[in-house]
Amino acid sequence: MAVRWLKREPQNDDIHYVELFGLSTDNKPIGFATGSIFFEVDTSKAYFYDEVSAEWIEAGGGSDE
Repeated sequence: MAVRWLKREPQNDDIHYVELFGLSTDNKPIGFATGSIFFEVDTSKAYFYDEVSAEWIEAGGGSDE
């Protein structure tokens, strides 16, 4: 898995936004700022991190209604 650190919040060095690249079989780590991104290179899926729920949410998961 590859990680690219994008930026830190200027007022809080404990908040990190990251771009992660890995396989769909890789464990997706937690503990990043909301808006961090995980790209699965073997499936072309993208996930955004939500720090409130501590979950990765698949991009494009909106309703068709």
